[in-house]
Amino acid sequence: MSSLDFREGHPGSSRVVGLAIVLGLHVVLLAALVFGLGSKDEEEAQVPLQVTLLEEESAPEPPAPETPPPPPDLAPPEPAYIPPPEIKLETPPPAPKAIQAVQETKPEPQPVKRQQKPAVTGPRADPSHGNTQPPYPAASRRMGEEGRVVLELYVDETGDVTKGRIAQSSGFPRLDKTALIHAKRKWHFLPAMQNGKPVGHWIKFAVAFKLTD
Repeated sequence: MSSLDFREGHPGSSRVVGLAIVLGLHVVLLAALVFGLGSKDEEEAQVPLQVTLLEEESAPEPPAPETPPPPPDLAPPEPAYIPPPEIKLETPPPAPKAIQAVQETKPEPQPVKRQQKPAVTGPRADPSHGNTQPPYPAASRRMGEEGRVVLELYVDETGDVTKGRIAQSSGFPRLDKTALIHAKRKWHFLPAMQNGKPVGHWIKFAVAFKLTD
C-alpha cells in the first residue's frame, strides 16, 4: 500500500496536490449544476399544461321598442245648432187694372209647296212585237203541275226586260223559273214615258199555266 509522503523537502508535489483538489472541486460543482438544471427542466416539462377556453360572451340583445298605445277614438264634437235667419218676402203690389196682359199670337205656318214630278205612264204592249206564252215544261205536264205566276219585270228605256223577280209563285218552282226566263229573253214592251221621255220602270205581269192549253 502506497502513501503520499508530504515532506518539506518536496515543494512541487504539494502544489500538484493542491491543483488536483481545486480541479476536483470544480468538476463536482459543474456536475451538480448540470444534473440539477436537467432535473428542474424535466420537472417543469412534466407539469401538465392546463388550458381553459373562455366562451365568448354574446352581446346582450337590445330591448324591443315599445309600441305606443293607439290614440283614443275621440268623436268629433257636434256642431252647435244655429237657427236659420228669418226671411220676409214682400208681396208685390197688384198691377193696376188699366194694364192688361197681351197674348202673343203666332202666325200660322204656310204650307210648303212641293214640286210635283210629272206623271209616269207605265210600259205598254208593243203591237209590232207580240209577247208569246212561255212553253209548258214537259216534266210539269207529265206530273200534272199547273198554276198562275206573277212576274215583276223591269222594262228599260228601250223597252227590253233587263231584270225580273217572282212576285207571287205558282206553287211549282219549275213553272216559275220557265216563265221568268222566257219573259227576260223574248218579251218586249213600249217603254214608260215621263215628261215626254222614255224611262225605265217596273211592271207586273201574270202568266197562267193550264194543262188544257
